[in-house]
Amino acid sequence: MNKTIIALALAGSALLSGCATTPSKPLTFDQLGQYTTTPLNAQTYRISFKARPNMSFGTAEEITLVKAAQTTVQNGFQFFRVKDDPSNLTHQPPREAIVYPSPRPYPYGYYRRHPYGWYDPFYDMPYRVTVEPAQVGYTIECFKQGQAPQDAFDARLILQSLGQKYGLSPSGEVLQPQPATTNNK
Repeated sequence: MNKTIIALALAGSALLSGCATTPSKPLTFDQLGQYTTTPLNAQTYRISFKARPNMSFGTAEEITLVKAAQTTVQNGFQFFRVKDDPSNLTHQPPREAIVYPSPRPYPYGYYRRHPYGWYDPFYDMPYRVTVEPAQVGYTIECFKQGQAPQDAFDARLILQSLGQKYGLSPSGEVLQPQPATTNNK
């Protein structure tokens, strides 16, 4: 009887610890959201990105900049400039809502009070939730070496510095995430 209970406890703990330590597979650059690249002419492109629901607006802007650099390099250019586009000037960050959590019941009917009787100022603190996913759009104009204005971004430099953070090679190719290895010694 005792051996059966111990065996069941060990099997249950092995199952739970196996689920808890299994890492999730990281997302590739193409899986971070929905991209749209529309060529407007030979050197002008419209880049748009709709982020996943749990992504901040700043991260979405950074990913759109990396996508613009990738598009620039893959089309044979080195530099790009974000044009003054009315959609960029009037674009607002995604809507956020403030959530007030419901209070947990305390013993003896205390509401918003610590179980020992004093007021806890950090209990039931409101927090912000993004209501809609971030959407960012840029119209870029691409340039070759020697033709770029002074305010142009260097696409190769962006891919070298930020590309690896999002799983891109310096040439703009999407890198596949490496499988997690475990060292059993």
